[in-house]
Amino acid sequence: MTNLDRRAFLGTLTTAGLGAIAGCTSSNQTNQNYETGGNEKQLRQAATTYLTKATLYKAPNCMCCDGHKEYLESTTDVDITVKEVDNLMNVKSRFNVPGNLVSCHTLDIGKYIVGGHIPREVIGKLALEKPDVLGIALPKMPAGSPGMGGEKTEEFVISAMKKDGSYRKFMTI
Repeated sequence: MTNLDRRAFLGTLTTAGLGAIAGCTSSNQTNQNYETGGNEKQLRQAATTYLTKATLYKAPNCMCCDGHKEYLESTTDVDITVKEVDNLMNVKSRFNVPGNLVSCHTLDIGKYIVGGHIPREVIGKLALEKPDVLGIALPKMPAGSPGMGGEKTEEFVISAMKKDGSYRKFMTI
């Protein structure tokens, strides 16, 4: 494991711990809608159409990962298979997720991967635009994101990850 891998891993552990303290919960986020500038309904429909099955890689006993799964299953028609893994950094490495975009779980939705507590509206944009990217990521575990407790206090900056390990801003909610 390189120093960058260790730092990313330790950062993820710290974030997960802080998330648990801050209200990592699966309870109050299932009906949350996220503002996108007026095309929310179209993006929600695109996510529902696109998401049919997915695999969620998460650490054992992570309730906020379960919360994100419940959010997506209750707001789209997706059937999510959960794979608990002891070393999430191996999964992140296998999918080529950049170290500073690491979050607590990774969702494989077929052509793309989704890192973190991504709202369905963002997955809808991914489905509509079909960019040539590896996937999208919302790093860390921001309060108010799907599966996390608390109120949304800042904009979520979602990045598009490229296959070469680089990334760019994909969407801000």
